[in-house]
Amino acid sequence: MFEISKLLLIDDEPDILRVLSMSLRADGYEVFTAENGAAGLEIFEKENPHIVITDIKMPGMGGIEVLGKIKEREPDAEVIIITGHGDIDNAIEALKFGASDYINKPIRDEALSIALQRARDKLEIRQQLKEYTINLEKKVEDATREIRRRSDFQIRLIRSSNDGIVATDKDLNIVIYNPEAQKIFGYTGEEILGKSIE
Repeated sequence: MFEISKLLLIDDEPDILRVLSMSLRADGYEVFTAENGAAGLEIFEKENPHIVITDIKMPGMGGIEVLGKIKEREPDAEVIIITGHGDIDNAIEALKFGASDYINKPIRDEALSIALQRARDKLEIRQQLKEYTINLEKKVEDATREIRRRSDFQIRLIRSSNDGIVATDKDLNIVIYNPEAQKIFGYTGEEILGKSIE
């Protein structure tokens, strides 16, 4: 089972960082905190958290820029944006840039819980899809190898047969013409293969 445990929290307000990180740790997350976008990106590079929660308005690097840089480095990371009142346009812009969700200040536990669950669901679905794709590719590879093995065996069997073997495709063009058939009919494979028997 894919475990989603690491979470990065970026906000320039120390009180929000402290309260939110305590709440998230109580929910079982391993929480990393940063008071600005640049520091948040450094932690992201080092810890590679599954989920990032970032304030949209911060001095220096704002939340949308943080979102863009995180998505450049790790497109599968889920980023939740914290917005103040009246920031709906910025929140919509963040969603266009790939944010998984946004929550308004003051942050309510229920809203945070819903946003985190959505992010977790997306991560789990993406992981299941990756595993399914890997399994499917392996099955195709195994099936291809088995078909090739059987085909090689049949070709060796036909070539080594003491009987003359001639076979055609659905259009009656000769596709198999073994050495014994050459002896019987007196034509080489180059002369016969691909020719129609009609």
